[in-house]
Amino acid sequence: MNGKKKTILVISLLIFCFAYLTVRGIQGAYESAISGEVDNTVAKWSIKVNNQEITSESTEEIPLTYTVTDLTNVRSGKVGPGANLNYPIQIDASGSEVAIKLTFTITDKTINPDKVLTLTGVTSSDLTIVRTGEASYSTVIAKDVLNSVKTVNMAMTWVDDGSLVEYSEESTADDFVEITLNAIQYTGEALVPYSGS
Repeated sequence: MNGKKKTILVISLLIFCFAYLTVRGIQGAYESAISGEVDNTVAKWSIKVNNQEITSESTEEIPLTYTVTDLTNVRSGKVGPGANLNYPIQIDASGSEVAIKLTFTITDKTINPDKVLTLTGVTSSDLTIVRTGEASYSTVIAKDVLNSVKTVNMAMTWVDDGSLVEYSEESTADDFVEITLNAIQYTGEALVPYSGS
């Protein structure tokens, strides 16, 4: 009986070893036959403001033009107290493949008393503008409307408060107002309206 048990044990071990090697070989062949290749195309990021590319790493300074209503006591093409100005800013994101969140920060006379102009409104016929801070206005260019140029209009007024009686030198554009634009990829976050005064 001992001999039979030994024989059965040896045969069982041989079958187990054979089965183990067979399964291991099949698994090894299966694993070695599978290979993967990842081919991702990264979305492009491109924004132009007034026809100037701003998506490079450097900070760009973009000259802004304005239109002004003629004033009785001011030369044509100049501004002075009582002037209403409109700054149109064109945003071209047609070269971009991601949705974009734009935030304009406007430092006017209400933020810095050394500035001359007071912001009276930020509008766009193409975009929904949300005031998101004391001096910040944000909007989103969704991915399905990237192909058209958008215009944001900033209305300003030189409030005639009687503080300017004479000019000793001509004001520079820096004295008027400061407009800063921040553009980032929009990832779905809500534009929360500013609740301050």
